[in-house]
This record gives sequence, C-alpha cells and structure tokens, in this order.
Amino acid sequence: MITAKTKITGIFGDPVEHSLSPIIHNEAFRHLNLDYCYLAFNVKREKLREAVEAIRALQIVGVNITLPHKESVINYLDEISDEANYIGAVNTILNDKGYLRGFNTDAFGFIQSLKEEGVNLQQKDILVLGAGGAAKAIVYGVLKEGGNVYIYNRTISKAEEIKKRFSTLGTIEVLKNLDKSFVKKIYLVVNATSLGLKENDPMPINPTFLNKDIIYCDIVYPNTKLMKETKRIGCKVIGGLGMLIWQAANAFEIWTKQKAPVERMKKILNKFLTKR
Repeated sequence: MITAKTKITGIFGDPVEHSLSPIIHNEAFRHLNLDYCYLAFNVKREKLREAVEAIRALQIVGVNITLPHKESVINYLDEISDEANYIGAVNTILNDKGYLRGFNTDAFGFIQSLKEEGVNLQQKDILVLGAGGAAKAIVYGVLKEGGNVYIYNRTISKAEEIKKRFSTLGTIEVLKNLDKSFVKKIYLVVNATSLGLKENDPMPINPTFLNKDIIYCDIVYPNTKLMKETKRIGCKVIGGLGMLIWQAANAFEIWTKQKAPVERMKKILNKFLTKR
C-alpha cells in the first residue's frame, strides 16, 4: 500500500513505456516489505535538467537513467563514481539528502550475467559490436575482467574514441571490417547495438561468421533473429535479461542499502514475460 511515507524511486527515459524495471523493483520492494515504489517517467531531452532538479525538490530516493540520457545527465549531478566517470555514462542516481550521486551499474550487470552462465573472460578475445553507451560499459567490464577487446562499429571514429578512453585498462583494438576467419577464432561476440529490437532490423553480424564454439551475447532481451540463428548453429547464447536483472539489483542496493532478492526479481520477470 502506498502511503504518505512511501519512498519514491523510478526511471527517466524516452521512450520508457516498454521498461521492465518497474516490475522488477516493485516486486523486490514487496518481497522485503520495504515502503518504496518504483515509477516510470517519460523525460524529453529538453526537460532533463528540470527532471533531475525534481529529484531534489520531491525528495525522490533515486532513479535509473536509460536512453537517451545516460551521458547528458552527468552535467546535472553533484558527483559521479569512478566507474561512471571512466565509462562516461550514468544509469543510476542516488539522492543523498539533496546531493545527487551518479553510478553506472551496467558494467557490473553485464559481467555478473556472464559469470552466472559460467563464462570466464580472463585472457579471452571478445568482439563487441557497437560503440554507444552500452558498448562503453561492456568494454570497461571486459577489460576489468582481463579480457581482450575488439570493437567493430559502422562509424569507426566512435570505436576509436572508446579505444582511447579505455586503452590504459588492457588490450583493445578497433576493426575496420569483419573478417570471417578472424571472427571464427573469437571466444565471445557481444551485440551492444539496438539492432534486433525491431522485427525488420538487419542482423548486426552475418551468422555464417560464427560457429558452435563461439558464445553469443545480446544485450537486447527479446529473442532476436540473430539469437535464434546462433542457437540453431549450436552457439551458447546469452540474452539481455541477466544483465537487466543484475544492473537492477546493484541499483536496488545503492538505494536501499539492503541485499537485493535477485531470485525473486528473476522469478517475477520470467512470469511476466511468459504471459506476454
């Protein structure tokens, strides 16, 4: 039951109506009997500053940040974590008595989702497709785990920017094109683009470049055409639901200072998706 004492959390994005975060977080609050609720706020680019100020004015405990605000929101915060600074993106804000701290839980969420599947990145070659905000978090996480990163993006300059940002953390190279013989030697391929969200989207990589020894990971959580094709090939396939759950769990703990009920969060998410 929502009362006058209920603490508010939520998510800022545009669009945001598709977000599964309210389902995950509200179930976690209910399970732990915490007097919190989680709401989705559609925030336009030109209203972001006002929305962030509203966190202070309305004493909102904290919010998640999703597209297209993860980078621009940094300008309106009082402090960001070292990880968020390195990645150049914030996806979680904590309101500490009016002082707004920014964090990035995407890298943690991605790595935890792989560990849960028994994937060890140490000294392995990882191909990352894309060079946006999600790619930055993934590259950061992979390098911190001791993996070697190869980035392919249609706009090479954006991939070069990521290389420059993270080169001190480990081995990172930019590919100007995808060579079939090279890709077949890769340990893990990660689609960090949004390709696959729409039915008529092209595949981010030609599936004939892959073989059954390659692990394929997609940050998009519906079953995309490429996910289905890589399963047919015999690849181990990891979808985006694990990353979604673990980044949410990290944000939950930042806000509540309590351990997130991860299994409960998984259960409610799977139940919801099964009904769709």
